[in-house]
Amino acid sequence: MPYARFSTDVQDEIGRKSLERQIEEAKRFSNEYGLFFDEDIAFVDRGVSGFALSGDTAKTFQKGQMQLMLELLEEIDVAEREFIYITFHNFDRFSRMSPDVASRYFEQILDKGFNIVTTIDNEVYKRNSGNLEQMIISIIHMSTAYYESEVKSIYISDSRQRKRDVIEYLYNDETQKGKHRHVGIKACCPRWIKTKDIIYEYVGKDGSVKKEALKRFEIDEERAQIINYIFDLKIQGMGNGKICQVLNEQNIPVFHSGNYTKAKYWNLSTISNYLKNENVIGHSYLYHKAKEEVFNEKTQTFSTKRVRKIATDKLYNYYPPIMSEEKFNQAKEAVKANSVKVDRSKASEKPHMFSNLMRCSCGTRLHYKLTKKNNVKKVDDYFEYLKCERSALNDGCTGENINYKSFEAQFINFIRYIDVNEILDHANGVEGETQGLTELEEREAAINLKITGLTKTYQGLINAGVDGSDVLVELEKAKGELQEVEFEKSKLLNSMKSQTSSSSESIKQKKSALKSKVFAEKVEARKAVNELLKQKIRWMEVYATAYAKFVIVCFVDNVIRTYAYQDEFATDLMFNTIKINTDGLKGYESDELMVLMIKTVRESLAGMNEV
Repeated sequence: MPYARFSTDVQDEIGRKSLERQIEEAKRFSNEYGLFFDEDIAFVDRGVSGFALSGDTAKTFQKGQMQLMLELLEEIDVAEREFIYITFHNFDRFSRMSPDVASRYFEQILDKGFNIVTTIDNEVYKRNSGNLEQMIISIIHMSTAYYESEVKSIYISDSRQRKRDVIEYLYNDETQKGKHRHVGIKACCPRWIKTKDIIYEYVGKDGSVKKEALKRFEIDEERAQIINYIFDLKIQGMGNGKICQVLNEQNIPVFHSGNYTKAKYWNLSTISNYLKNENVIGHSYLYHKAKEEVFNEKTQTFSTKRVRKIATDKLYNYYPPIMSEEKFNQAKEAVKANSVKVDRSKASEKPHMFSNLMRCSCGTRLHYKLTKKNNVKKVDDYFEYLKCERSALNDGCTGENINYKSFEAQFINFIRYIDVNEILDHANGVEGETQGLTELEEREAAINLKITGLTKTYQGLINAGVDGSDVLVELEKAKGELQEVEFEKSKLLNSMKSQTSSSSESIKQKKSALKSKVFAEKVEARKAVNELLKQKIRWMEVYATAYAKFVIVCFVDNVIRTYAYQDEFATDLMFNTIKINTDGLKGYESDELMVLMIKTVRESLAGMNEV
């Protein structure tokens, strides 16, 4: 069973193809040793690096054919595993993770009863072979592969930094400012910029003429025209949502380039990013990836992550501008004029009961629209409706507008037919806090385990005469975390003892206020009920197409309830309950089960599958 990997698409075009070489070597070994070679089974990762930072797992083990192969090996009968040989050309094909991490995967495959072969030297590795010398050689091979990639990574990083230093000099050195424009390194160019390879000449700090392989930036006129159109629409006063809708309705294509995510429709974040991006007037920064050590609480291990940081001062006239600064600033002012700072603590900023609680069944947020009626009444009155944001952008969802007042009335009517007070009080006293207590106890146990490990490590370092101050800092930090968890646990236990039925009384008291003719009073009541429901509802979604209109809600009692919010769409199936049995499940396992069951209920009520 061969595994092959090569890091770039170009690598297998140079000389004899890398893939063919690795597969042919596997065939050769099979023939020489009388083994059966299955032509239909080969695991190949194209363009996936086997290298990982210290403490991390390489991409080949996280995804791709390597991960698939490891999963399939688990399905092979134990009695047959000794007859299976997994071939790697050499150990850099196996992994370029740090040797200690890679060797664990190596030993894991052997411990499961399989054999590993390196075709470069015809070495066979078996479980319990007792060949210590052979194992040491394999670890040395892993070390060589790892450090080769590490050195290569350093070379690439140094090369990129040198390029950034050149660009910084050309654009920001006092002797060079204003002399250079529209040349640089590719990095992440704006979607409306094309690049051309050039050899660029400039005068260095020492007065000599230098040459550098750079990119010449040119405008993609068709895309630049679309960007200008977006700015024109914004200056005319359109909101980002309306701009998306216009672009999608006019079938203006979304920009695709390189390895970027391929979006089908224009979306709010894309428009927002373009409107504040100074690249349109030619200015930019260069960035680099810095390494940071992080501690994973779940696995109790340290690893290294890369963080994007600015590497240069602002580079003026780096790209050719596609609009004037005046136009860019006009759009900027339009964005500012449309932006409203929202204080989420104010009742007036939470005008509906389901804010941050209910979503469209497609998973997208519901947008609340409020329009004042033009009438002669002294009392304020408003048109109110909800609409899925994706549907508003014509982004694949077919959800229709929801009349808010009617929807709220149906929800109040719905909870009349269930004992919501009993649900809330029961959840307050038992299930809600019990789950929270379980999670705190799990956290407490994990921190205690961490403290034990750090204590042993510190004692070992001291006994060996090594400075353990860094470990001591982590130990004190962990003890502080433990005190916080113990305090939260104590508070929760006291809360469970003193819990009253105030939750149920709150809903009773607010029902009349929700019917008030004074809009401000309605908003106050909605806010109070919203705060309560957010604590007591695990899931709430609305399905609002032309063919079905229903709500799925799951309170903290773990019962899924459904109802039709328009009478003409009501059926016997709409008004049902399903109890989710979460006994013995952890919090995340309970959530996964709930989501799976709700998906099944949704598809059944929408007529997508049988009940």
